[in-house]
Amino acid sequence: MTTKLTKRDAAFRDWLGSRQARPPLRIGLAFLNLSVYGFIASHGYQHTVYSYLASLPRYIIDQLRRKRGNRVEILDRFDGLVHHGEMLLVLGRPGSGCTTLLKAIAGETHGIYVDPKSQFNYQGIPYAEMHTHFKGESVYLAELDEHLAELTVGNTLTFAASTREPVWGKPVQSLKTSANISVLFNLEGVYDTFVGNALVRGVSGGEKRRTSIAEALVGGAPLQCWDNSTRGLDSSTALEFVDLLRRLADESHSTVLMTMYQASENMYQKFDKVTVLYEGRQIYFGPIELAGQYFQDLGFERPAHATTPDFLTSLTNPAERVIRHGFEGQAPRSPDDFAKAWKKSSLSNQLISEIDNFNAAYPTIGEDEKKSKAAWRSKLAQRTSTYVIPLHLQVLRCLQRAFQRIKNQPGAVIGNVVASAILAIVIGSAFFNLPQDSSSVDRRAVLIFFSLLYTALSPSFEILLMWKQRPIVEKHNRYALYHPVSDAVASMISDLPNKFLSAVVFQTVLYLFTDLRRTAAAFFTWFLFTLVLLLNMSVWFRLVGSISRTLEQSTVPTTILILLAGIYVGFVVPVPYEVGWLKWFRFVDPIAYAYESLMINEFSHRRFPCSQLVPSGPSYPDVRLQDQICTTVGSVTGQDYVEGNIYLLEKYGYVPSHKWRNLGILIAMTSIVCGLHLLCAQYVPAESSKGDIVLFRRPDSKRTKTRKQDSEENGSPRFAQYVGEQHVSKEKGDTIQEVATPSILKQSSVFHWNNLSYEVKVGKGRTKTILDGIQGWVVPGTLTALMGVTGAGKTTLLDVLANRANFGVARGEICIDGQERDESFQRKIGYAQQEDIHLPTATVREALEFSALMRQPTASREDKLSYVDNVIEILDMKSYAEAIVGVPGDGLNIEQRKRLTIGIELVAKPELLLFFDEPTSGLDSQTAWSICTLLRKLSANGQAVLCTIHQPSSQLFMLFDRLLLLNNKGQCVYFGDIGKDASTVVSYFKGRGAQPPAPGANPAEWMLQTTSGETTDASSDLPPSEFWAREWAASKERDDVSGRLVELKTKSTPEKTSSTSGYKAYATPWLFQMVSVTRRIFQEYWRRPVYIYSKFALCIGIALFDGLSFQNTRLDLQGFANLLFSMFLLTQIFGTMDQQVIPRLMEGRALFEGRERRSKTYHWTVFLASNIVVEFTWQLLVTAFIFVIWYYPTGLQRTGEGDAAFGVASRGALSFVIILFFCLWTITFSQALASVIELEESAVQVATLLFYFSLVFCGVLVFPKDLPDFWIFVWRASPLTYFVNGLSLAGLWNMNLSCSRAQILSIPAPGSGATCGEYLKAFADQNFGAVINPMATTGSCEYCPLANTNSFFRETLQVSGEHPWYHAGYLSVFIVFNILAMFGLYWFARVRGKNGGLSR
Repeated sequence: MTTKLTKRDAAFRDWLGSRQARPPLRIGLAFLNLSVYGFIASHGYQHTVYSYLASLPRYIIDQLRRKRGNRVEILDRFDGLVHHGEMLLVLGRPGSGCTTLLKAIAGETHGIYVDPKSQFNYQGIPYAEMHTHFKGESVYLAELDEHLAELTVGNTLTFAASTREPVWGKPVQSLKTSANISVLFNLEGVYDTFVGNALVRGVSGGEKRRTSIAEALVGGAPLQCWDNSTRGLDSSTALEFVDLLRRLADESHSTVLMTMYQASENMYQKFDKVTVLYEGRQIYFGPIELAGQYFQDLGFERPAHATTPDFLTSLTNPAERVIRHGFEGQAPRSPDDFAKAWKKSSLSNQLISEIDNFNAAYPTIGEDEKKSKAAWRSKLAQRTSTYVIPLHLQVLRCLQRAFQRIKNQPGAVIGNVVASAILAIVIGSAFFNLPQDSSSVDRRAVLIFFSLLYTALSPSFEILLMWKQRPIVEKHNRYALYHPVSDAVASMISDLPNKFLSAVVFQTVLYLFTDLRRTAAAFFTWFLFTLVLLLNMSVWFRLVGSISRTLEQSTVPTTILILLAGIYVGFVVPVPYEVGWLKWFRFVDPIAYAYESLMINEFSHRRFPCSQLVPSGPSYPDVRLQDQICTTVGSVTGQDYVEGNIYLLEKYGYVPSHKWRNLGILIAMTSIVCGLHLLCAQYVPAESSKGDIVLFRRPDSKRTKTRKQDSEENGSPRFAQYVGEQHVSKEKGDTIQEVATPSILKQSSVFHWNNLSYEVKVGKGRTKTILDGIQGWVVPGTLTALMGVTGAGKTTLLDVLANRANFGVARGEICIDGQERDESFQRKIGYAQQEDIHLPTATVREALEFSALMRQPTASREDKLSYVDNVIEILDMKSYAEAIVGVPGDGLNIEQRKRLTIGIELVAKPELLLFFDEPTSGLDSQTAWSICTLLRKLSANGQAVLCTIHQPSSQLFMLFDRLLLLNNKGQCVYFGDIGKDASTVVSYFKGRGAQPPAPGANPAEWMLQTTSGETTDASSDLPPSEFWAREWAASKERDDVSGRLVELKTKSTPEKTSSTSGYKAYATPWLFQMVSVTRRIFQEYWRRPVYIYSKFALCIGIALFDGLSFQNTRLDLQGFANLLFSMFLLTQIFGTMDQQVIPRLMEGRALFEGRERRSKTYHWTVFLASNIVVEFTWQLLVTAFIFVIWYYPTGLQRTGEGDAAFGVASRGALSFVIILFFCLWTITFSQALASVIELEESAVQVATLLFYFSLVFCGVLVFPKDLPDFWIFVWRASPLTYFVNGLSLAGLWNMNLSCSRAQILSIPAPGSGATCGEYLKAFADQNFGAVINPMATTGSCEYCPLANTNSFFRETLQVSGEHPWYHAGYLSVFIVFNILAMFGLYWFARVRGKNGGLSR
């Protein structure tokens, strides 16, 4: 014990000494008439697909009028004074304004507005100056834990320390600081462990919370605002943290403001002052020792065993507060009554007087112009600087962090390089050793185009990575660790090695495989331009990401940018064919400049021997060269070669002098766009949350009218706490404690476990024991508490017992009445998880009804829904039963979400027992008491309940019957009865050398402190946690437990279940599950208009710009090629749809696997099948728009006129079906990958790689006749082959072609009276061309190389139009294959072998 305390004390002294080496700055705080307000949408209801569109005109009008919405008050005229060195506790129920108060003081005002009449004085510093010049001197820690998952805890803390070190500090100081902080927060054991997230395994929730606290504290800001920062911590750790802040305030004179929802008496006594909030009103501010007496004098009774913070908070709940006898008509009742009573009190007047004295002692800078200059210089000299280190060092620190992330998780970089190599080999082999004659010139142009297109589009996924990191960057900016622009620069620099290595691999392999111009100068020119283009497009995508305020806002411009950049390169649509009003885009298209230069690099000053001359063949044995011409554009009569310069000029309009000019343009463009990106990164913040504003389903007109009238009649300010509140009559006593608990199926089965251990792999050949030899049972009618310090393995034990743990190896026995768990076990239990995982678009009632309908096996629908009403009544959720769940920060608040989590398990009517994992975490003390009282009532009605709990008050602790206590190594230190007033458990530890608890002490806190080594007097060399585990192992109580378990194992008989469902794994049939889940997903899509309209906008945008770029294309040779590429460019829909479908399915998968699959709500096949059905339905509608917007502008609706065999209607129908099947293939392909791959980014990258692989071999970039034999099977296996073939046959089969002037080949007329038609007939018939002037006998004969599309399809694409509908059939086969693959892969990767059972 002494060693531990000495170590922590030494770490504190060392860290404090390093802080005090800096110039001290002390910041007290006074505020007067502090009011905060916000704006909400006027409707207050959830948008749907219809309402979103219908509200668009109103939105435009509001924007033109600059109307922000309806104003709501959040805080109303607060006063306060906190001297430096003092600690202020902010108490109030969730939604009362505690968080807003801290945000306003800390300057975190995004989404809220401080009233201009509010007065602030930061010990001489005005509000605006405090949060600009002194930004680094205050810190606000929110409730959410946001970290870079790839960094370890040590990396995270070291980085934060390094950015708050003065330049003169030693480089090792940040390492020392982070080490000291880790000791203070007991993070040494996880110092080298990844922080992790939902996808990357890392530290526990409590350890992550401590990491967040340590990161915020490491900078040593003198003004600290802690927003419910003890949430998720056990009571012992929370008390240590508050004690640390107390020491910090005393020794460094820092000013501390803190909100706490479950503050113990010991924690409360650490503070100097307390303020109590009641629905946006201040009802007390003053010394902690006077607060209780003030409210007692107002006429309220203090319960005998209530702690002071519990008593103060209970006053803001009408159902909890008790009015003293004789004060019934005097005591305040409403929030306004309490606020008025406070304003009239002597304590309030005394506070105003103290504020006036403070303002007189510390006048704010600027009041006296002569004095202010000297005072201002003095303040500036004392600050640690807004940003401690200069900009170049900020970039360096961020760069070191970026490389550390790559080092810790190199998989993404390695995967990118490997993917580039694979794709280069594939493309290179398809264009392997291009011939050096004229037959390769067009193929070389295609190769250059595709390689540049891939190079340009490869950085597009950086937008996702930017948004993944953006919340952390903005948090660090609030902490004044670094400017956002510093991270933006570091991010670009750190990505350069990855880009360079990928470029070297891809470009070198591709260049050498394809036999492009084999000179050193040509190769390095190629590499230079491709590298510059890669960097250019990277900053373009980063600009789009940084200028957008949400990820959805960046999707549409990215897609349009990609499409237009591909179309206006100059290859797909040569300059003469470009639509006039879109020509301008070519001048800002970086790919166009790179393409021109690389074409010049490849073709200029180079001659390509003719592969074919016109005319030639057996019919022309004596023809002379001067009477022949090459078939390639740019050829000259009488020459047996094609001059590269002429080819470039005639076909593309390129001139060699533009080669290096374009490099300058690219570099200049890159610099300008990069500068814009850095400006946006610094000054454009992400869209901030507007707080927990509850939205409801749109009510009927009658209810809307009634609410409007009520609002108009009430002229008082509208408070945010009442926004969206349903006007439900609430009778006195309508609380959890006083509502009768609905009938619960009586149970007699005993759930028990013996010698339970659990191990996980932590490295190569290494394992870590999480649980070690745990024993216990849960008897119906009892409430069992599972407790332990943070990281003790409590949640893991619940997961193992509930058959949910599947990432380690469990050993031991888990039985029900001596029988092993069957496949129906998970359905028969309830498990309220610590994480509140819910469908954001559902209402509270809908979420409860879904759980009841799917998980109750035998009751009728009416009975199930009636039971839902009872549970809503029990949990006091009537006022927001129709509210939309939303997401944290934008929807239900933490308390409401926790109640919903519990309700979802209650409505399932679990037949065996209930598990609760931290049901009171994040709740205020009154709600925590209500929840635990409910658990007590459930157990009293025959339910077996096992519950983990972190910070129980003594009152809460007494509600439990039995305790299972674990140490930090997952070992049992006690299992048994708690006893009246905790007498049994206290006697156990006292009898083994523990120091007795102080009178009135919380036995739960005392017990945790004893077993974690804070108060034990046991004389042992073992650490306290191990000592108590050994004591338990050798105790008589443990022997009694073992004997009882043997008795349960041998004598118990399985209870005959009353349920007719028997041992079925699921409560409802598969078809019922399918209908219910599909209906819910349809409803979810309808309520997610952003997703639906993004889908429409992206797909329609591609089709629109594609169609308009090829508007009414004329049917000559180039127009025919243009239309083929127009069809080819429709495949870019894949790149937008997969980045929508993959995240959407993964979001649904997280909900399903996080809660619904574990509780056996519905089968995994239902989850996959329902998602397919819903996506197919919406895609059918989207495809109709794609077809109309693309098909008709291109003029394809006119093809087939006069063709009886394949008419206009048939062609149009086939085109629509082909496009539809392609979209469905894209959906199922994306869903198949999303169902099995863990990370969203990885799934998108794999999908893109496979898509490009299929795209290369679809027959457009490389014609089948030109493919090496090895790749022919891939061409046949590529689904895009059948998409391109089917669509091109539908649009272009059996069409006569003409030639433009540039495409016509002219040779001298034969003379001797023969006509041109007679002379060239043999050659034309053999090569499917046409003579334009067949009757000419003098001058020149004009020859068009292709007369009809049929010959091109048969000879080049190797496809016939006799059975065009076959291609739709082939595409349908691919769709079916994707669906079967999705089910198979999901089962193999995520179902097989993951039953969470025990190993033998």
